[in-house]
Amino acid sequence: MTEKLDRFTAKILAEASEESKRAMDQARQKRAAALRRAEDQVLREAYQYIHREVARIKGEAGRSVSRHMLENQRALSLRREEMAQETFALVRAKIAAFTRTPAYGARLEELLKQALSHLPGAKDVQVCLRPEDSQWIPRLSKAAGGKVTFQEGDFRMGGLVARSPSLGLRVDASFDCAAQELSGHFAELFGLSLAGE
Repeated sequence: MTEKLDRFTAKILAEASEESKRAMDQARQKRAAALRRAEDQVLREAYQYIHREVARIKGEAGRSVSRHMLENQRALSLRREEMAQETFALVRAKIAAFTRTPAYGARLEELLKQALSHLPGAKDVQVCLRPEDSQWIPRLSKAAGGKVTFQEGDFRMGGLVARSPSLGLRVDASFDCAAQELSGHFAELFGLSLAGE
């Protein structure tokens, strides 16, 4: 009986040991699977965090670069404006000096002839001059064959404006007009344009 009991106990212990071993293996497998899932989750979260941070850093860097570019464009634009003003101050000074020379009278004659060529058949040509240029009226009247009348113009740098009311045409050959046209093309002429303009 004792022997049967020992065999029975040994068998039960062996089965219990087997059951315990299977339970331990299952627990290890479940633990390993849970660990893999946890590792995968941590890796996914780390990837997402890195991805978000990279996007945030790129965004901040892009905004910073854009801000610097705008500041530089603003500074360049201000400097370009300063250069244009300096250049046109020099141009005005040179024109003022030129209008005090005898060559200016010849230039006015040339401008009058060109203006009259743009007003063909006009019988009522009015020529506007600066008040300072009234000394040139006899010379210009002679060059035009006496077909023009003279009056004061509203420009200050020099040149002339001719118009024919009957034709409804006006020819602006004033230095003011030429300088204004040039100022619009200043940046283009001197290669000072900003990128993206």
